[in-house]
Amino acid sequence: MSHHLCMSVTFLDPLFHGAGDEAPEWPPSPMRFFQALLAGSRTGCRGPYWNEAKAKAFSWLGGLKAPLIIAPTASRSVRSTLFVPNNDSDEQPARQERLTGKEVWPHRLLDGDIVYFVWPLEIDTESKAKAETLCQESRNLLALGWGIDLVAGNGRILNDTEIASLPGERWRAWNRQGPGVSAWRVPTGASLGDLERVHQSFMQRIKGNRYNPPLKTRAFKTVEYLRAKTLPPRSYAVFELPDGVAFRQKGIAAVAAMLRSVACRKAKADTHDFPGGSEIYVAGHLEKLEGTPPRFSYLPLPTIGHQHADGMIRRLLIAEPFGGDGVQAHWAQDRLRNAVVRDINGNDRGVLQDIWRSTSRPMLRKYVGEARCWCSVTPVILPGHDDRKQSKAEKLVLAACVQADLPIEAIEDLTIRKAPFWPGSASSQHYMAPNYLKHLPRWHVSLKFCENLPGPISIGAGRHAGLGVLAASEDS
Repeated sequence: MSHHLCMSVTFLDPLFHGAGDEAPEWPPSPMRFFQALLAGSRTGCRGPYWNEAKAKAFSWLGGLKAPLIIAPTASRSVRSTLFVPNNDSDEQPARQERLTGKEVWPHRLLDGDIVYFVWPLEIDTESKAKAETLCQESRNLLALGWGIDLVAGNGRILNDTEIASLPGERWRAWNRQGPGVSAWRVPTGASLGDLERVHQSFMQRIKGNRYNPPLKTRAFKTVEYLRAKTLPPRSYAVFELPDGVAFRQKGIAAVAAMLRSVACRKAKADTHDFPGGSEIYVAGHLEKLEGTPPRFSYLPLPTIGHQHADGMIRRLLIAEPFGGDGVQAHWAQDRLRNAVVRDINGNDRGVLQDIWRSTSRPMLRKYVGEARCWCSVTPVILPGHDDRKQSKAEKLVLAACVQADLPIEAIEDLTIRKAPFWPGSASSQHYMAPNYLKHLPRWHVSLKFCENLPGPISIGAGRHAGLGVLAASEDS
């Protein structure tokens, strides 16, 4: 069983005034907690007890990955303005004549008062000693947010079961950056030394009659945090075939193989740097690797959306993994434009064009928009044998969701059946599958989530090869 370093803050008042770079912040960022933890360890009478062991523990904490945050739900309170003395205007002795407005827009905690920061912990002698030091120091916490946001701190080493029982919403870190993305600050291994330099510059900001502006904190990284019940947008490239060119839906795996083949040809002729290399990210060659490293998903899109849809494949999509930065999808859109698609015999079967039909974008939104209910267009290949038992098949569907990075906490309802959900689709047994997947059971699946999730979504053992592609349904 895995172990975790869990440090918590209990708010003595149900208001949190901390703000990020541009807007009120919730949940509190790991960097804000790191600063508050350091301030509690070195404030007042505790300062003389600071030592090298504590410094090593803080540096070790900064070098860990961004933590899981478990926090109560919160809503923004009414925005208000407080008028306080302007300390830059001491020339006017009358206090009321030199007031300045200060905007207050706190978050109000609704269903709890404890925020947990959780890091996975390798139980070895050195790491355990540092974690225990930090647990002890967490009890010196004073405030988190503004100085009026008083808190009580605590720290423990917990196992998976104990972490799962903690109340509150789960917030996961995604290493995704881009315009309009809200980012939370996370400490690094250099944050401790940087904060010490900033504090020293603040203490020495006034020398005689000269004012030296203090330094600003720079040693941190930024990541996006999302609730465990939601997903980040998934970057993709999309193409359309010429007029009169289309493929049958039952052979969708072969169409995905053709799309992968042209991507591999372009990658070999290019100097683009793919995460893990083009053999893994583009070609998907994982025979000697453990786990599932990031890779492209090749998703031909059958025509759906109305009762007379024929289910033919006229559009093809290449998707990055969830949390991707969009760089690889941009490469695919640029380099594969106007490329020729060839079948296994080397025959030209079409050209990859930009979206050109007037009906394409409404249909495309079925696959890449946001919705609560998603139904499979092509059958889901289960990641194991169901022994012809529906209950076991349902458990394997949930396992497939985990493998596809879908949050299990977000699933409200699950339906599986052999018959299709969409006009133009076929029974699950009528689809061709690669040889290495033919022995596995397949089902059509409907997933209803607690809230809207963005596409494209594909699950199952064939999720990178056109099988298990889901589309947004208006039905609940």
